[in-house]
Amino acid sequence: MTERRGNIYKICRNNAGLTQEQASEKLHIALRTLSSYENGETPVNDKMVAAMVELYKSPLLAWRHLKETSELGKYLPEVIMPQTNGDMAFQMILAQDDLKPVVDEIKRIMSDGKVGDDEMAAFDESIEMVKQVNAKLLSVIIYAGRKA
Repeated sequence: MTERRGNIYKICRNNAGLTQEQASEKLHIALRTLSSYENGETPVNDKMVAAMVELYKSPLLAWRHLKETSELGKYLPEVIMPQTNGDMAFQMILAQDDLKPVVDEIKRIMSDGKVGDDEMAAFDESIEMVKQVNAKLLSVIIYAGRKA
């Protein structure tokens, strides 16, 4: 699990408004097991993730789980349309987590008012990340527009 994003299982449980106690009871697992998943101490199997997706009403959790834990995850596209309100909130959290370091990097690069030759690669990489954040936010806007 990536440290930068925090723990996806905990994020989705919190977005669903459930405590660890409530979630562990509904998932029919020990509280310690859920805690172990959320702390990254124990890998979460696909069957348990499927149960979490159903309980937390967040299909995006399944996609992110595969993206981060499966060898095949690198082939999954980075933009996924939210299917539920929980997914929409999760997309916004992912966008926020991605944006802060990019803003800091662009501020560092631009502190002298120009992009030097030695900074161009980092600048281009930052702009690519901004495009990915934009795609996440665009998916949120489109999803929210369909609900209105």
